Amino acid sequence: MLPSSPSQRCYDRFSVLDSVQEEGLVPVFALLKEILKRDILEANQLTDALDTISNSLRGTSGVAGDYGMLQTCVQEHPDFFTRTWPAICRAALQMPELFPEGGIRALDRTNTRHRLSRRQCACLIAHQFLCSLPPPPWRDGFYDFSVWYASSQRHPIAVKIYLSALFTYFDRLQEELEETSWKERRCQDGILGCVEYSLHSLSSSETCMPETWSAISLAPLRVEVVERFNTEYQECRWQEGAVVVSANKDIGFGQSATQEEVFMGNSPEACVAVLITPTLADDQVLVVRGAAPVFRISGCRRNLTASVIKGETDQEIHVDRRGGGMMLLMDALELDATSGSSSNAIGDVTDGILPDLRRGNVDREVRKAYTAFSAWGDKEYQQTVWSGLWGCGAFDGDPGIKTIVLWIAASLAGKKLCLVCDGSHDGFSQQLNCLIASSASWTVADLKKRIDNIPRTVGRMDTMRWLVQPVERLPD
Repeated sequence: MLPSSPSQRCYDRFSVLDSVQEEGLVPVFALLKEILKRDILEANQLTDALDTISNSLRGTSGVAGDYGMLQTCVQEHPDFFTRTWPAICRAALQMPELFPEGGIRALDRTNTRHRLSRRQCACLIAHQFLCSLPPPPWRDGFYDFSVWYASSQRHPIAVKIYLSALFTYFDRLQEELEETSWKERRCQDGILGCVEYSLHSLSSSETCMPETWSAISLAPLRVEVVERFNTEYQECRWQEGAVVVSANKDIGFGQSATQEEVFMGNSPEACVAVLITPTLADDQVLVVRGAAPVFRISGCRRNLTASVIKGETDQEIHVDRRGGGMMLLMDALELDATSGSSSNAIGDVTDGILPDLRRGNVDREVRKAYTAFSAWGDKEYQQTVWSGLWGCGAFDGDPGIKTIVLWIAASLAGKKLCLVCDGSHDGFSQQLNCLIASSASWTVADLKKRIDNIPRTVGRMDTMRWLVQPVERLPD
């Protein structure tokens, strides 16, 4: 249920409204309307309003009453109270019109797709900012933006970028909402004018995974070495392809700078997905199409920077109705390379085997990636998937195994693959290029055989070096 639903009621703890209904409860949306009518012209007034909403709806102060980071970012953002805040209020108050049923159904195996107009997205994002939404049944937190408000943050630079992206999104939206033609725009066939969120399951995929791999040639694989990772492939100019987002099974934004957190935090329209996407099952992926990025974020870990998106003429490109590209949110196995265990992997966790190679794990990852890659595209045109080292980093996956998994899945799904590496993986990218050069005549079955022949006790980060050994030196 959304705050505009007549069934949503709360205690008017601060006597915001003149009238009180039965049992001392008032309609949530009536309370919100009254709070948003106030003159809010400085950061303290804003946080007082947010705290009133939090106490009224949940009986506690939002983020323990600490809005230090939010106040700092508001004070640093030009025209927040004359431009950004009015846009947030306008978007939030349109909820009864945009969601007349008072709710939005979660994605599941029977309800696999939502197309939301950009006005609907903006409305939900505004309520994520106000922290006025009830939590989805499958998660306790990280469904609204309160996680970015407190003074103490794990990654202050990242959180400042995410809040700046949010404010800039509403600044730009203010102009579009004032255009009558834009207000009247409705979702039509295709992605123009809306953002699409779709849940895909291998068990119900329109394209079943091929059973015989010996007749399928390897897809083209290109290695692109960049100085610094960035979010370029999230932008609208890459709409013909898709970018892999190394997601958690509970997808969403956060307080750090993982790839998922950066891509989601840079695109408020993508953040809506947390409201409608339950925990991903082993055979499920989420595809977000058309969510507009705000900045181009470069770097990783503690070294992040954000810049405006430039066109070929070096002019700023404002977020427009084309939105963004396509994001494939797919969770990898959560492996613990140190102990040799995995939290959701298959098989014995005490055998000393590299977790990626344990029984069933490679097959699980291939199915997951294939589900994502086969969920979109034109069968007559081999489109491109861009990916970093999926499932590595915090997931502790082995780069060599994960790259082969993506290559197999792309080949089975009829997609080209571009693997993006930065300079810290220079040795790995060179080894991968050697493997690409030596495998021109291989089939998918040949590549799978090579990975099956890797000694189970090979060390993490050593698999690609093993794979590039000449075939004659390897066991059958």
